[in-house]
Amino acid sequence: MVLDASGEILEALGDPQALIFPRSALKPFQAIGSLRAGAVLSSAQLALACASHLGTARHQQLAHSVLASVNLGEDHLQCPASWPGDSAARTEMIIGGHSQNKLAFNCSGKHAAFLAAAVSRGEPVETYLNPEHPVQQCALEAIEEFCGPVTFVGVDGCGAPAPQISLHSLAKGFKNLSTSSDQHVRAVAHAMREHPWAVRGPGSPNTIVSESTGIIAKLGAEGVLGMSTNQGVSVAVKMLDGSPRGMDLLALGLLAKHGALTPQKLQELSSKLAPAGTTEGSRAAQIHYAGQRFLPGSPR
Repeated sequence: MVLDASGEILEALGDPQALIFPRSALKPFQAIGSLRAGAVLSSAQLALACASHLGTARHQQLAHSVLASVNLGEDHLQCPASWPGDSAARTEMIIGGHSQNKLAFNCSGKHAAFLAAAVSRGEPVETYLNPEHPVQQCALEAIEEFCGPVTFVGVDGCGAPAPQISLHSLAKGFKNLSTSSDQHVRAVAHAMREHPWAVRGPGSPNTIVSESTGIIAKLGAEGVLGMSTNQGVSVAVKMLDGSPRGMDLLALGLLAKHGALTPQKLQELSSKLAPAGTTEGSRAAQIHYAGQRFLPGSPR
């Protein structure tokens, strides 16, 4: 699903009104809710609130700093304990005799921001993940304001509420990240562009794309991705098989097809994002098909 800066549909593949769980792709809007609920966050901390980070020491320290700012600690987080997604950080923790912890979990920044907002409002921290908690209500209101109606709220893998919306709504939300004049939206967009390392991690597609182009890029579990350019052209992708393979190049190819990314930049990013061992021929095919109305093996 591709939208221009005014919200007009440039291209739709499949059923853009199909309901999906964007999962972590909604974190920027949940972060807006945390700010509105009273969380006081630095730009880097705000970027981490939007993150599905890789759990490096730097990410863990940043999540800890959010908690420490409101006199809370790791034990207050209700996300699972985890090893870092970054292999080097994981190895370092194991060699150092450390065990899994909640700060290393990829959603710890979002949870820390929820807790900071709860403390700021004088609300209970023990129930911060309850859908009826004032902080979660602020998050839900932000999602509906900038994306569209929420039809159902499930539970995400981290324990937080997981709203269900359409793919069209997700694309609309990412468009608003770049075009809205709302101060909290502008703060989130600025943070994600200023600290792309915090949003995912060095060497990851989201971070590489943002560092290279200024495009806001945010993945969600099971093959979901949202992107928005500085000019407000947005793209939202949901891979039906739930796999993230190819989704970044597909989204970038669609942006390039509609003039929101130069062919040269697409080629550059393709080289950086292609899996190890990809041949030049298969990479060229990926770029070609990313800009078409069909994918290999699908009806034309």
